[in-house]
Amino acid sequence: MKNLSTLFISAALAFTACSPKQENTTVADLNARRDSISNLIETLRADLAQVDASLARLDSTRNFSSVTTLEVVQGSFAHGFQVYGTVASDRSVTLYPEMAGSISKVTVQGGERVRKGAVLVALDAAMAKASLAEVQTQLGLAQTVFEKQDRLWKQHIGSEVQFLQAKTQFESLQKRLATVQQQIGMTNIVAPFDGIVDEVFAKEGEYGAPGMPMLRIVGSGGLSLDMQVPEPYIQRISKGDVVSMNFTAIGLVEKGRVSQVGDYINPGSRTFTVSVDLPNNASLKANMMASVTIQDYQKDEALLIPNRLILQDTKGQDYTYVFIPNGAIGTIARRDLTLGLANDEMTEVLAGIAAGEKVVDRGIRSVQPGEIVKLY
Repeated sequence: MKNLSTLFISAALAFTACSPKQENTTVADLNARRDSISNLIETLRADLAQVDASLARLDSTRNFSSVTTLEVVQGSFAHGFQVYGTVASDRSVTLYPEMAGSISKVTVQGGERVRKGAVLVALDAAMAKASLAEVQTQLGLAQTVFEKQDRLWKQHIGSEVQFLQAKTQFESLQKRLATVQQQIGMTNIVAPFDGIVDEVFAKEGEYGAPGMPMLRIVGSGGLSLDMQVPEPYIQRISKGDVVSMNFTAIGLVEKGRVSQVGDYINPGSRTFTVSVDLPNNASLKANMMASVTIQDYQKDEALLIPNRLILQDTKGQDYTYVFIPNGAIGTIARRDLTLGLANDEMTEVLAGIAAGEKVVDRGIRSVQPGEIVKLY
């Protein structure tokens, strides 16, 4: 009865407070009346909650919505994002001929291991070798003439012009011989380092020319995974950050650390390059693809809430509902949230809720603030 009388008195006071204002009412009077009404409303709400709680205990026929809850906890939180990368070799080159000519011989096949300096493709060198023989013959004669002129000149026999002509002819043919020998060497495409022939493009009998690929060779040096990362992440990635690489083609998952972060933004794609050194593994091949998860945020004591329990109103405000216990039942309250980063399951809460509060889980989309509910 005491609570009931309080309700009648509060209602009467509220009615009085809400009566039409008189002409001489001041701003101070209105503010005082407003505060009085607000206090009365809060008192009525508290009394109503007590009445509902008493009814819930005494009236077994009254039904309340049932919910489950999860306690807000603090724990370790990590955030990452996914990009794709390509395996690159620090020794992967495509070889081209330095001069034009018919392909006379291909000495290797794809997958074959070769040593540095081995001849891989040979162009027809018949014309160059003919020129070499001609130059060698001319050089022999020029050398004989020069040596005779040199002996005569030392004996002060003959003219200086004859001596200089013989010397010039001899030196000119020496340089020409070196040029022809270099041209003959250019007819052979050799391995620049130890490695494996990845693919052969040349075919015997075809015509080769500068700019036409002959074969590709991959060295036995280290491999790296190169990724093109969107520009917004450039301040969130540092050398040493942990990455998880999934080579789906061979069913291999590897952990690694960022070895290099590029400083250049590609103006076309708005990306920058990030590289990870790969461990020695015979299964990894150049140009192999991998999906990569890069961890860009880590916090040991973060306030966490499951993603599914975060709602958003029409104004874009993120919020959730918490359960305020009152005996066998409880009241629903809304908590507006300030959120941090989110991973696949959890979101970090920066403000709006405290550790230990109980967030509504089952039934969160059907309850309303102030509603009285019971737990399953």
